[in-house]
Amino acid sequence: MDWTERIVGAFARALNILSAVWLASIALLILYDVVGREAFDSPFFGTNEIVSNSVLSILFLQLPLSILTRSSLRTTILYDHAGDWGKALIEAMSYILAGVLFLVLAVGSWANMIEGWAIGEQEGSGIINIPVYPIRTLVVFVSFFGVVVCALLTLKALTRPHEFVRQGRSGGA
Repeated sequence: MDWTERIVGAFARALNILSAVWLASIALLILYDVVGREAFDSPFFGTNEIVSNSVLSILFLQLPLSILTRSSLRTTILYDHAGDWGKALIEAMSYILAGVLFLVLAVGSWANMIEGWAIGEQEGSGIINIPVYPIRTLVVFVSFFGVVVCALLTLKALTRPHEFVRQGRSGGA
């Protein structure tokens, strides 16, 4: 299972790096738009559409690594009073629920993604149109990858509970 963890971890880190580059690009685009609008009365047309579609994409690209490193927000009322096996079971149940959520999201978004590709779905104000189907594809793809990440963590919590709980205390998977 170690090679699977390494591959999943490397891919999650790559998605996170992509999201960071995307976020920096969006920040530069907003800066360009504001300076262009205020200093030269020449905004970058389509900034609103690009930014609104990018927010969801950036979030989804960061989710797998956040889950894999166990950096999600959590409440520890019961968790702190459980032993290693209890903690591992709580973790496994939470990852099973998250995996089901990702699976439902991926399956539920599949038809919209296919339709978006078929019709070349775009969003825009007329001046510029931004294709939406790549964003729909990203949501489906990353949701399926989220299922894989959650399955890996569930398996790890149930097969190596003491190691899993110790790694959680040190802040990473």
